[in-house]
Amino acid sequence: MLTSRLRALLLPLALISGAACPHAQARPLVLVYHQVGAGSGASLGIAPHALRQRVETLRRLGYRFVTSSEAARAAPQEKVAVIQFDDGFESVYRLAFPVLRDLGVPGTAYVIWSRLDQPGSLSRAQVRELRAAGWEIGTHSHRHAALADLAPAGLRRELSVPDGEAARCVAYPLNRHDARVRRAASEQGLSCGVAGGPPALGRPDPLALPAPAITPWDGTLLPMRARWGLDARVPLLMAGLSEPLLDALVDPAGVAVTPPRSWNPAHYELLGNGLISVAWRGERETRLAWREGRWSANAAARRGVGVGGAYTGGSVAFNVAPVTLAAGWDGSGPLLGGALALGGHGEVWARTSRLNGAWTWAAGLTVIPVDYVQVSAARDVTGTQLGLRAALPWQDGEGRPLRVGGGYRWGEGAGPFAELEYRVGSYSLTAEVSGAGRFGVKFTSVW
Repeated sequence: MLTSRLRALLLPLALISGAACPHAQARPLVLVYHQVGAGSGASLGIAPHALRQRVETLRRLGYRFVTSSEAARAAPQEKVAVIQFDDGFESVYRLAFPVLRDLGVPGTAYVIWSRLDQPGSLSRAQVRELRAAGWEIGTHSHRHAALADLAPAGLRRELSVPDGEAARCVAYPLNRHDARVRRAASEQGLSCGVAGGPPALGRPDPLALPAPAITPWDGTLLPMRARWGLDARVPLLMAGLSEPLLDALVDPAGVAVTPPRSWNPAHYELLGNGLISVAWRGERETRLAWREGRWSANAAARRGVGVGGAYTGGSVAFNVAPVTLAAGWDGSGPLLGGALALGGHGEVWARTSRLNGAWTWAAGLTVIPVDYVQVSAARDVTGTQLGLRAALPWQDGEGRPLRVGGGYRWGEGAGPFAELEYRVGSYSLTAEVSGAGRFGVKFTSVW
């Protein structure tokens, strides 16, 4: 049992664990800021003198400064860095532009088109001046929408560039994107995108360049970030890796149970560059995903199911649109899965694996019929689950961070359930109350 559970976890996560490997270079290195002269650290703000120091530090480390589109085309061995400003604040023109002009460094400003010429935001005249000085102007969507929550028509609307403007790159608001978003960006004529998160292990996807999250300690940690691509999510990622591994080592004789009902081992269509989630609902459930180009690695673990029940499974998937095929291993034997994209509205998926000597199965779907509404369903040998989630039209310019949902489960965990989720950027916290008398919470980070 111990060998099987370790194999199930380590097969796909050999790819993920390389994120902390000293050979994982942060190239291109993207530094993302918002306001200039106000706040610092996790607020994504930076003072002008600190901006100068960061540029000088990276130059001493051998980095050459380029724009986002130039970074997307750079050779893998080149040490290039991008200074990026999201949202199009007017302080970028007043305070960052003079510093970078003095240093001979081009910046990249990602603007929210509906906010141009508004108080506190860049004007169209300032945008033209930045372009003339060698800066790149990219799109941060029309209204700063959470793109991964939009249906195809909404994606086209948010990713379109106004008449008279031009953009080659997109910075995905809140770092939220998936294969649908990346395809829509390409169809709109965009050739690169910035997605956030730790560096890719191989050549970065031009439509999902990594941009490690800044920290309050970057003045000191920047050389290490440049060398290893350290990101604020690294502790989360390492915790997510070590938790199921320690479970397998500490209690190797756990009773094998079914995989999480809604786990899709061919996760790709609705995946950005990565995901980690940990949920507690009377049991503990951990999920991990990592994408590299057309490949993804997916893992899931359950702990505390019934009396000593546990599950650990992992897979490697390959996408040939619109199909994704997966193969892997879980605590009982081989695991197979597949998914089919639904024309930009979501996907259907299925999996099968051996459990206690017999083949078991599951199938499900996730559909985004209209903007900010998600319908899901899953069925396995233990029962069925239907769910509906919608984002409330509050703080529309911040991707509608408050979401409500609910549904019904038949079989295992039978009864109605209700959810309340709140998002802060690419992080979210979800609370659940179910008719089965259980209260649960889930923490999720995507990039």
